[in-house]
Amino acid sequence: MKAKKNKKILIFGGSGFLGKTIINMLLKLEFEVLVFTRKKVLKKKSFKYSSKKNIKIISWDPNNVKSIEDEFLGAETTINLCGILYENKRNDFYKVHSDLPSTLAELCAKFNVKNFLHVSALGVSETSKSRYSSSKASGERRLLEIFPKAKIVRPSLIFGDGDNFFGQFSQMASISPVLPLISRSTKFQPVSVEDVAMGIINLINSKGKINSIYEFGGKSIYTFEDLLKMLLDVKKIRRILLPLNSKLMKIPALFLQQLPKPPFTVDQMILLENDNILKNNLPGLGDLGIEPKGLEEELIKIYFGLGKINFTDDILEELGISEDMRIEKPGKIEDYEKRDAIVAKALKVVKERKKEEVAAFRKMAQEMRDNNKDLNIDIVD
Repeated sequence: MKAKKNKKILIFGGSGFLGKTIINMLLKLEFEVLVFTRKKVLKKKSFKYSSKKNIKIISWDPNNVKSIEDEFLGAETTINLCGILYENKRNDFYKVHSDLPSTLAELCAKFNVKNFLHVSALGVSETSKSRYSSSKASGERRLLEIFPKAKIVRPSLIFGDGDNFFGQFSQMASISPVLPLISRSTKFQPVSVEDVAMGIINLINSKGKINSIYEFGGKSIYTFEDLLKMLLDVKKIRRILLPLNSKLMKIPALFLQQLPKPPFTVDQMILLENDNILKNNLPGLGDLGIEPKGLEEELIKIYFGLGKINFTDDILEELGISEDMRIEKPGKIEDYEKRDAIVAKALKVVKERKKEEVAAFRKMAQEMRDNNKDLNIDIVD
């Protein structure tokens, strides 16, 4: 699927984990992408995408949406990925999850934008005691009232290279002998960031189902304990899992949430009291022609895959690995297909080159010894 005449797509929240994956896919499909981000984020983060063509990064103030109205002219699709995991003085759940989607829906309606895709979360409810959940549900309801043909995506826990969940616990495991096991029996249905991104892209050209809401989940269901044990198994390390009750954890969370980047909050403890799995029988990845990736296989790729092995540019060229397969760091490979075969081939090349270097050194040493009989030169392997 390639874009016809560089169709214009507006993305809000594109500097995040999911946003970068979606944008790279869209650029490869030759869409014209406009990424809207806040000024402070723009200054602090470097935006490195698979292509510098057909992309424009626009600094904007969420409190002054009118300043970007002109950008909606001629746009075919708007994708809203804006979301926060905790509140602070600058960010409020209802402003980000409910007010902003409503405003974007109004702009889409005003400028006759064909598609409006909004990413929410699995299991949201306006009656939830969690402000994260209730604000997300409020945003869904309000935007559908304004833009009825909008499509809403509710993913379960999203995993991938750089995700919040496995990334955070992986870092914690590297420095601590103990990992907190909060609500050990709470269930999740983790879904790959690549699957979520592809699902969203497929929805752009999809004529859609009767439903406006899609729920994305992975192949299997795991408890919180299962996920931590799998992570430790993949990383081949041992750590103590300390069971903690989410209700009791609300007390320390009350103080920890005052930190600039809290490890967990009271609201998150409330969320952990409920399972995060598919159960509403709504359309999902399968309806969009996507077979979800397996969690364990993908974790192995993330922590021990080709993406973590760097090779010099000349070796990559010899292997036939093109520029569009590399991301951010030279030699880091994004396309995981045939990963094992490429790694084996790359290592073989490296080994052969080492043999050539050793042989060249042996030859040079032999020549030096022949030319300088008095020198005592040892030939080493």
